[in-house]
Formats: sequence, structure tokens, C-alpha cells
Amino acid sequence: MSAANTVSLPDELLREVSKQADHTGVPMQDCVAQVLAERVRLERQTEEFFAVRAARASGKTLGELLDKAPNRPPDPGDEFEQ
Repeated sequence: MSAANTVSLPDELLREVSKQADHTGVPMQDCVAQVLAERVRLERQTEEFFAVRAARASGKTLGELLDKAPNRPPDPGDEFEQ
């Protein structure tokens, strides 16, 4: 199902979308729909990625993790200058 909608776009963006649509031979309406669909897909994929990462989180604080690091001088080139 599709519905007719009106969206205001900046003139420069509208010109670029029109050029892209002409270049690919895709109607401008379809070109905009494809770009929006891809953006929505990427947003959903990003949300899922971070949801999986959050589910694996240990809850350890940075201090707890740093306490496990070896107590030695930094490697050459990794020194912190104050």
C-alpha cells in the first residue's frame, strides 16, 4: 500500500535527487523511496547491533577492567605527555 505525501526539500537536495533519478532512469519518487528505505534499514540494523552488544555487556566498570591490566610502563610511542 502506498500513500501520496508531500515533503518539502531544500532546493539543492531536490536538484541532486532529480539528477540522480535522471542518471539512473528511476522515477524521482522511486529514488526517494529507495533512499529512505535504505536509511530505515540501516537505522534498524544499527539498533539491533547495539542491542546485541548491550545484552553481552558485563556491567563491569572501567576501573574494574583497568585493575586487570598489567602494571608496566607504556610501550614506546604510547607514552602520555602532561
